[in-house]
Amino acid sequence: MKELCLKINSLLFWPILFLFVFIPIYPKFPLLNVSGTFVAVRLEDIFIAIVIAAWFISIILSGKIKEFLESKINQVIILFLGIGLLSLFSAIFLTHTSSLHLGLLHWLRRLEFILLLPVIASVVKTKKQLYIILLTLSLVLLIVNIYAFGQQHLDWPVVSTTNSEFAKGLILRLTPDARVNATFAGHYDFAAFLAMAFCLMVPLFFAVKKRFKLWILGLGVVSSVVLVMTSARVSFVAAIFGIITALLLTGKKKFLLLLFIILLVILIYPSNLRNRLVSTVTVNLLKQWDSYQGKTDDQKKRAKLNIPTLAIKTSSTSAQTSTFASGSALPTDITPGEPVDTTELGVYRSFSIRLNIEWPRAILAFIKNPFLGTGYSSLGIATDNDLLRSLGEVGILGTAAFALVLIAVSKRIWRIYKESVGFIRYFSAGVLSLILAFLFNSLFIDVFEASKVASLFWMVLGLTLATKNFR
Repeated sequence: MKELCLKINSLLFWPILFLFVFIPIYPKFPLLNVSGTFVAVRLEDIFIAIVIAAWFISIILSGKIKEFLESKINQVIILFLGIGLLSLFSAIFLTHTSSLHLGLLHWLRRLEFILLLPVIASVVKTKKQLYIILLTLSLVLLIVNIYAFGQQHLDWPVVSTTNSEFAKGLILRLTPDARVNATFAGHYDFAAFLAMAFCLMVPLFFAVKKRFKLWILGLGVVSSVVLVMTSARVSFVAAIFGIITALLLTGKKKFLLLLFIILLVILIYPSNLRNRLVSTVTVNLLKQWDSYQGKTDDQKKRAKLNIPTLAIKTSSTSAQTSTFASGSALPTDITPGEPVDTTELGVYRSFSIRLNIEWPRAILAFIKNPFLGTGYSSLGIATDNDLLRSLGEVGILGTAAFALVLIAVSKRIWRIYKESVGFIRYFSAGVLSLILAFLFNSLFIDVFEASKVASLFWMVLGLTLATKNFR
């Protein structure tokens, strides 16, 4: 029986490798829609569940369940999941702020994501397997970048989850001014993935042989162009922050000047990303813009309403009900006082929705139940700040438990970084910078709830922990 379990465990490497390919590449087509939300069960959820179930069975049959439970990292993971269940019970039966099916679905998604860490940490056994996974991920990165170019220039299909109608699995096409999302169903998610990739590519560039350096350099150039095409300001800054951290951890400080030059070129070259970064300063910080003045009674009434939902036609050619366009044309839902420039208007509303709606909603949920929050799903789909989302949904206890998970994992990876040499040291340095970049992203985007990037985040962390026991 023990030999059979060991065989199963070793064979699980190939399904795990499959997940590293399937999760980022397969578009987010819904498999099973859930009533009351446009978050759906997808094929990747089924595959992940099968892998986790097979791994768990092998752990039980091999008698390693005690060893699993004795791990400090696994203990804090169990604590986090347990507090999540307690919070959900409180939300359903005490505060009545969450429904059973939605709350349980959101909890199960977090269970699904985070359990990938111990699965991969225990299944990956050799440096060769690490090399195979990283090489496969580099090919995946190339594929999604090529697909992003295809969406922008060759009219390749788009699957999006940016609203409830698109999330049904509609096949869309990007308009000329739209932001690419490749197979990630949202440009923010795709940009977060690219930021993670940069954190790994930069240190590994110094650890590999010359022929692989050229491969990484080529990937870096292509990924840089595509990251600019996403126009995702937060992920762009997160990527820069992660690269700087990686260069410092690997002792390559002299390359900071090269990074500064590349950054200067990107900011000088005209692009939507540059315009949005400039607008972040002029609109969100300096509060300077040319305001629209209402001329009709309807427009004056709109001025008294909350910030309207921004329906942007540039999302796809299927958004026929919106007349939001680029250039000098004004969106039909603009209200007096808002910027007339479409880029400034998008930046203005993006921050206003966070500041006036999403963040206060999370804070009110936290105040309602500071210790356990108002339960998973109670804040809706987006909060655009994972810290506030966690405090609102699972309170101080759940947030503290989640922080303990990240601290425990980061401490273990830091130990690997300090004790290792060569390739493993550079790889662990990249993962440490990835964690920091991911946390920065989480201040403005719900990356820990974004299925593709959240899954890959925990998988990469598990891959790093696996290096501690390489044969």
